[in-house]
Amino acid sequence: MFPRVIAIFGGMLQFGEHIERRLAELPALPGVYIMKNAQGKIIYIGKAKVLKNRVRSYFDGSDHTGHRAATLMLPYIRDIEWIITESEEEALILEANLVRKHTPKYNVLLKDDKHFPYLAFSVKEPFPRLFLTRSVRKDDNQYYGPFMGSRMIDQLTDLAARLFHIRECKLKLPLAKPQRPCLNYHIGRCSAPCAGLITQEEYAQDVANTRLMLEGKRSDLIDKWTREMQEASESLDFETAKKRRDAIQALESTGVHQKTDTSDPNLSLDILALRRNGDLAAAVILEYRAGVLMGRRHYRLECKLEDDETEIFRQMILPWYMDVPLIPAEIATDVELPEDGELLEKTLSEKAGRKVRFTNPQRGEKLGFLKLAGANADMILVEMRAEVQKYSEIDQSVFELQKVLGLKKTPFRIECVDISHLSGTNTVASLVAFKNGKPDKANYRKFIIKTVEGVDDFASMREVMTRRIRRLEDEGTPMPDLWVCDGGKGQVDATMQILKELGHDQDLPLIGLAKRLEEIVFPDDRKSIVLHRTSPALKLLQNARDEAHRFAITYQRSKRKKDLEVEWLKLQGVGHETRVKVLSKYKSAEAFMAAPPEDIEILLGKVRGNRLREQVAEYCSKFITPDNDSSTAE
Repeated sequence: MFPRVIAIFGGMLQFGEHIERRLAELPALPGVYIMKNAQGKIIYIGKAKVLKNRVRSYFDGSDHTGHRAATLMLPYIRDIEWIITESEEEALILEANLVRKHTPKYNVLLKDDKHFPYLAFSVKEPFPRLFLTRSVRKDDNQYYGPFMGSRMIDQLTDLAARLFHIRECKLKLPLAKPQRPCLNYHIGRCSAPCAGLITQEEYAQDVANTRLMLEGKRSDLIDKWTREMQEASESLDFETAKKRRDAIQALESTGVHQKTDTSDPNLSLDILALRRNGDLAAAVILEYRAGVLMGRRHYRLECKLEDDETEIFRQMILPWYMDVPLIPAEIATDVELPEDGELLEKTLSEKAGRKVRFTNPQRGEKLGFLKLAGANADMILVEMRAEVQKYSEIDQSVFELQKVLGLKKTPFRIECVDISHLSGTNTVASLVAFKNGKPDKANYRKFIIKTVEGVDDFASMREVMTRRIRRLEDEGTPMPDLWVCDGGKGQVDATMQILKELGHDQDLPLIGLAKRLEEIVFPDDRKSIVLHRTSPALKLLQNARDEAHRFAITYQRSKRKKDLEVEWLKLQGVGHETRVKVLSKYKSAEAFMAAPPEDIEILLGKVRGNRLREQVAEYCSKFITPDNDSSTAE
């Protein structure tokens, strides 16, 4: 039920006297208040029995529970809007719906870990069927769940087929012309409504029995079948009696009592445990239906204002149950109930169509279930804190780099390319990736330049970037948060032109790092900047640039060495017999040149050995001289 909105007030105002004027305009009526920041974005939504008193309490310090709001949220409030409702109950529902729609920063936000599976029963069809779904829609289907996994759903659908002959096909029945029954009919898993072998009235009885099973009323079914078995036995209808006996045994086999089951076979309730640590919280709900634990739902909660457990419970309880098809009559929790707990009970009761109450068990079986739910919540909270700790391990230079460059996104992932060649030959490129400010060597890449001849670093960069970006697009992998170019304004502008041609000039930030002054260069009209030599942001960029250069040089040299190892004896005047003799003892040019002269003389003779050593030395000098290395520079 949505409240009837009587009046809405709002508009962008400035902080100071305008806020005071808005506070003076607040009515002494129930409703929902909306806090906005300077950009007009909603940052908090709350409900009030009396808007005037509740909202003013944030600003005059009379709200003892809102001290975190005073320190965290109030400095950002630039506007207040409100919606007047007819009752506090309507305000409660409106608050829940608005929070779900706008997800304000300072409200408690639910983050469902996954979409839990439901079992849907198309009860409005002439011949209903069961099927798995992960969303509850407002349609004519009956929904059961959510379940912890699809295995239980598979078991239930299998039972429905074996015991009640509920069809498993997707045919739209009844058919205009009956067809031959499928294999399921012949093995006793379907009553073949597609072939007209069962009437709609007879099938409806099977549907009714299936619904009893799905609603957890196994004892009702077993009692009914026991009577039918006895009656059939007394009338000497042993075939029917055997069928009922087998059905009872099959149904009982699915209900083996667990230590998590309740002692009351008719008990249906939810057990809710909540744990908080700072601005993180975890909530777990264990769902008991007909005395059996049917599922566990859990949420990860963000509470920026570090609200206590009672306030978190108040904010989360309605959104949690907004889409649940079945609300139990009892919700047991270890959280101290809020002042408006009766109002929450009344709202849930109206939605459920029967009385719903909150309880705080202090002893007995339900207290044990609460401890079980609490242990689950503790485990989830530990996982959440571990994830936060992992996030905190991100090198702080990443965040400083975002600040000094004015980037919209934090550069968690940085990629840098370097070109290396030897006087225009053996041109290669390296791509290094930095993740969270540290080298991500698993994503380093090597490139052999295939389309460029001679010295043309810009053309080589074009080939590398085209290949890299096309590969990311094909794999569906996000682009890096920052691309670093080794060079000055000329290299940066040329690289940006490549990005424009590839259609990524808007979503891939680019900068250059010039070597002479370690100057950060931008592709647009922004002035270049020079950071202090001790700046962590500068050191991060230098590490990326230097690592790309090192990786490129290493690859270029290894490629030359490999080529050398193949070609070093293919010299003019060196015949096949000589090559066989040398390679049988020396596997590389380095090993040959390091061998003692007397060994070469014994192998080839003095004259031929000396001549070959001179030839190999001259050939190798072209490849192993460090001064001949070349790479992109400013």
